[in-house]
Amino acid sequence: MKSREDPLFASPKKRHPARGLTLLLLAVIIAVTVVLNSINNSRVNLLTQRVTVPNLPASLENFRILHISDLHGLFFGPHQERLATALQDARYNVVCVTGDITGPDGSIDAFLALLDLFRDKAPVYFIPGDEDPAPVAYTAKDGGQGKAAYVLAAESHGGIYLDAPVKIQAGRVHLWLAPDWVYTLDLSASESAYAAQRDALLAQEPSPDREAGLAAVEYQLDQLSRIRAARLETLESDVHVVLTHHPLQPAALQSLQEWSPHDMDSYVRTVSLVLAGHYVGGQWRVPGIGAVRVPLSSGLGNNGWFPEDRQVVGLNTVMGVSQYISPGLGTSSAIGLPGVRLFNTPAVTVLSLTSKLTQ
Repeated sequence: MKSREDPLFASPKKRHPARGLTLLLLAVIIAVTVVLNSINNSRVNLLTQRVTVPNLPASLENFRILHISDLHGLFFGPHQERLATALQDARYNVVCVTGDITGPDGSIDAFLALLDLFRDKAPVYFIPGDEDPAPVAYTAKDGGQGKAAYVLAAESHGGIYLDAPVKIQAGRVHLWLAPDWVYTLDLSASESAYAAQRDALLAQEPSPDREAGLAAVEYQLDQLSRIRAARLETLESDVHVVLTHHPLQPAALQSLQEWSPHDMDSYVRTVSLVLAGHYVGGQWRVPGIGAVRVPLSSGLGNNGWFPEDRQVVGLNTVMGVSQYISPGLGTSSAIGLPGVRLFNTPAVTVLSLTSKLTQ
């Protein structure tokens, strides 16, 4: 019969107090990091950036643009008080919002509260992002008034939907704000297509959806008319600032710089500045390294992982065109990381135009 070991003579188990202390310290570090990161994400940084525009007219020297992007339906205080605090000493002539303004459920309340901050202070121009609903309503259930319900709500709070070039007078010259796609739009082909769509709708039996479709087509024909009028009014001395949600890659930036006319409706302009968003600074950032990841659609390689930071956030110049990519305020589902900003304080930026060289 095999005898059992006598526990009285068994070797005592060694204890490792250092291991327990290490685990406890690690847990404390993680907890503190989570708390501090949560506090950090609840505030907003105000950044400043000077942008050199060659041959900038004197009347536009130090013209200031407040650039906001990727709110994603977030509140910074019940009425955006923390945003207001960050902006209390800021000076700017216009506000430009480069998309992703609604929440994941399409809610617009946070953006409406943001718009209310600028009443009687400065005009706010906005474009939709890839995570916003479509800006045009084609069916009765979407509102049937041409523009989508969330766009109309934003306009009722003073926002200006930038669906065509808008002229800002500065002395004898103009600064134009425009969405990027209008620069390569074939106006004549688009007008013909919408006119045919209108004729097809008119041939249908009356219904709520037909009326909604007609409202959408009429709105878009009016939009094209405004774009045509802006093209005819543009002067060689004017300055162009483009709003886009997705940052433009070198080929697209080059086309903005070198685009040549194809018909009488086209015109040649050198874009001075592109304002973009979408990347939210990489969402997660590694101190000393930069962005962890951007969307696969960015075209920056490595499946979006650890891109060159200057291509993700801040001012970059490609083919003579300056592009500023906003750090953003919220988080993007397109990036593929958990929906929290890590070491990445939400931020907005005041960009000052200057004819002087900047470093």
